[in-house]
Amino acid sequence: MKNNLQLVKKVSAPIPAELYCGKVIALEEIANQLHYSVQLSDNSVVNALKAESCFLLPAIDDLILLSSEINGELAYILQILNRTASENVVDLGQEVSLRANNLKLEAQKAINVEAPEVNLTGLTGTAKFSHSKLLSNWSEIRTGKSLFIAESAEKIINTVTEKIVNIFKTIEGVEFTKANRIRTLVTGRLFYKARHVTLNAEEEVGIDGKKINMG
Repeated sequence: MKNNLQLVKKVSAPIPAELYCGKVIALEEIANQLHYSVQLSDNSVVNALKAESCFLLPAIDDLILLSSEINGELAYILQILNRTASENVVDLGQEVSLRANNLKLEAQKAINVEAPEVNLTGLTGTAKFSHSKLLSNWSEIRTGKSLFIAESAEKIINTVTEKIVNIFKTIEGVEFTKANRIRTLVTGRLFYKARHVTLNAEEEVGIDGKKINMG
């Protein structure tokens, strides 16, 4: 029986590196990339970039940990050890995906989402607010079936244009309409039925038709 031989590539020796603690004293954007000037404990200044694994964006006066190759010209900021600034910015790069069985975002004051386009997709969804407000210059809602339940509702609209196939309304109490003018055009048959009907006009009442049946 022949032995199966596996060729293993020899691992090259790791590049030696050194760790330093320093303070960010300046930053500059060059070719869409931030370059940081870091002052070390011996007052020397080195140029550094943010490492990909350092998600928190460094700021001026941050105490940071950086790594540099021995005799290398460039260092990388690994993490931020101490910060005096109150604002934290997380930089995750150009394309980011967060994956988890359950993901929870919690803030003590507010959560703001800002983007040119925001998409939410899911099988089911629930939004619960004590008070809510929706502001939009133009909105479109499409649904197969919807249900609206409210204790009371108020609408203030400049112009309403509706195109509906059928409307079925059941009002258990009172329907009250106050308008300057009302005009109703019916192409088919108009039918009113009530136990008592009162028509009251201060000036004129006109009835015009080819045939009028009363009684």
